[in-house]
Amino acid sequence: MDFATLPSLSSFLSIAAPSLICMAFIWVIWRTESLHVLMHRLWQLVHGKQEITDPEVRAFIDEQTSLISFRLFAGVKVNSLEQARQLIQWAKHNGVQMRALSMCGELFDVELRQIRQHKLPSHLLQGLRLAGVAVGMLLFIVSTTALFHDQAFLKLKATQRTFAATANHAKTLRSVLPFGPEPLRIDDCSQPASLNAARTSFTEREVGILCSVLKDKDTAAFIKDSLKEQRWTCALLIGFAIWLCWISFLAWATGYVARHLAARRLDPSLPDSQLALDFGS
Repeated sequence: MDFATLPSLSSFLSIAAPSLICMAFIWVIWRTESLHVLMHRLWQLVHGKQEITDPEVRAFIDEQTSLISFRLFAGVKVNSLEQARQLIQWAKHNGVQMRALSMCGELFDVELRQIRQHKLPSHLLQGLRLAGVAVGMLLFIVSTTALFHDQAFLKLKATQRTFAATANHAKTLRSVLPFGPEPLRIDDCSQPASLNAARTSFTEREVGILCSVLKDKDTAAFIKDSLKEQRWTCALLIGFAIWLCWISFLAWATGYVARHLAARRLDPSLPDSQLALDFGS
């Protein structure tokens, strides 16, 4: 082990640990839509484990802690602890998982305990979301393949032809297909341009330009720099593809679960509730 790297590692950990803690607090605040957890931790930091003396205030703090815990673990944005209890009772009675209600998000009315029918996505929108997942997966596959490719994708300014090249050969994009044209190697430049053009699918003009490029002593360095830029671009595209897949799939799953729950036509009333019937006096 190179012990010279230990100081840099320790400095990295000293920055990473607080950053992860801050990110965790931000995630909890975003999920629960409340600063209660942060304030409670600050209170414990200042006062330690000292209990709140006033019983009503202590009961209020405990109630808020329970409410935030339900929001955090269930992922459902209830407004009160009583509403959380009613929702748990209703979900158990109807065989509904809290994960499903959490996935529905804004499509589920917590107070009325029913799906907001007017906000349900159409079949067309659901199809577009699945198309977004497919596009993201295709972009991920192409970008990942190009990331580990040892050939730079370049374009000839004279003819606007895009091609793949290394320091020793160049080939058209059709060459990636089975039984595609052969690449133009630097050793082939001694042959007639017409022969190389027929074999590689480049034009004779393009063969002449590419041969001059392949023979240039600076070509290897240029290809290396181009590959470096290409791989950075591929890495960014991979990140974008993952984000697109995740966002599109999450949106589709939200609509799918909400539609499935709406199709069950569940009674929003609580199991122990009774209708108030007026029989007259």
